[in-house]
Amino acid sequence: MKTNLHRLLFLLLIFSTTTTVFAAERKACHLCGMYIDQYQHTAVLLKDKNGGETSTCGVVDMLRFVEDSGGPDAFSSIQVVDWNSEQRIDASSATYVIGSDLIPDMIPNIIAFSTKEDAEQFINEHGGALLSFTQALLSISPMGMTMPTRINQAVPPPRGALGFGVGYMSMNMDELMIGSDSVSFDEYRSRTGKTMGPKEMTSEGSMYMLSYGITDKLAATIKTSYLEKEMVMQMSMMGKTSEKTTNSSGLSDTDINLRYNLLRDDNYSKFFSLMGGATLPTGDYDEALRAMPGLQLGIDTFGFYGGLLASARYGDFWLHSEASYTVKPENSDDYDFGDIAKIGIAAHYTPNPNFLIGLETDYTDTEKNAYRGNDIDNSGGKKAVLAVISSWRFLTALGGNFNLKVAAGVPYYEDVNAYGLGGNYFANAMLSFKRRLHS
Repeated sequence: MKTNLHRLLFLLLIFSTTTTVFAAERKACHLCGMYIDQYQHTAVLLKDKNGGETSTCGVVDMLRFVEDSGGPDAFSSIQVVDWNSEQRIDASSATYVIGSDLIPDMIPNIIAFSTKEDAEQFINEHGGALLSFTQALLSISPMGMTMPTRINQAVPPPRGALGFGVGYMSMNMDELMIGSDSVSFDEYRSRTGKTMGPKEMTSEGSMYMLSYGITDKLAATIKTSYLEKEMVMQMSMMGKTSEKTTNSSGLSDTDINLRYNLLRDDNYSKFFSLMGGATLPTGDYDEALRAMPGLQLGIDTFGFYGGLLASARYGDFWLHSEASYTVKPENSDDYDFGDIAKIGIAAHYTPNPNFLIGLETDYTDTEKNAYRGNDIDNSGGKKAVLAVISSWRFLTALGGNFNLKVAAGVPYYEDVNAYGLGGNYFANAMLSFKRRLHS
């Protein structure tokens, strides 16, 4: 399983690097990789003091490139395109509009005009706010990279933005717990009177993701995984302790997620969105594993969830938050997986358009599973997890960009229902490609 995934990631890297050679004759945006010939009405031309030229698909990527290069003084010429005439004008003398209902290239959508009067007329028709060149330099942040790992962000991608990714995940639970106490197997037996209990569960597998901006306010994401799980049970009979290992593997349930942006400010720095989704029963449910719900690959019924999302930018920092609730109806085996209430926040630092580092934490309260109305003890509970996340945009090619995101997390609070496994340590990595198909 690991070997196949490593080969796939290696082939993707080779493919992306090779295709860059064939696409070299088609000029691409220096930052995001989108083809300049598709953005002639917004493309920017920059000339450095050594005579070199750089193109970006629009004003936003130009501003990010200028900031990373040390400011406007690093260039001998920066020319933007006037939205009305499509003629090149000096960037410092232009007037800009941010936050209109048009997103011709990247977000936040910043459009250039040769005169203040033209910009004001545009605002009357499409909304937004006026910016000078200096104000525009202070208004940007690479929000496109700031997708959290364990929660969702309120910022939807623009219409036509396509992303897909493949990754690897690993998880380990190896602490036998009663409530919030970690206990030894002997203590567990004395406190519960049971002669069998869980010792360790591991899970690893490949993850697959596809996302698309349906409109500038509505985005969809589909996720699924192929998992390999292993549970080690320990038992004591006649003074002797032994172990039993149970395995399961296969496709997980498929998650379909929709996010709809309700509110945002003109500067694209504050967002409030609704989230809703469903899980499709593509994963296998095994009746023989009723007492070991952690090994189940699916819930054998449709699940549903909804929530509220908020995101805000403060300089180079983004804050994201989520409050959601997941409902898991009883399946055809009269087995009921517990509903989940969740809150979470993420803080991301984006010092430049190619790199992100951040912290995320979430708290979940999961009800016990139940079979024919009887609770399953080793299921559900309360958990708070802290994760570190980093993302690196390492290649622009094929009209888009390739990103590598890695994350690792540990629980800092756990309170299982009755008894169960804790110590939910996890790590994952995902290679993704993002491109806007049309504006």
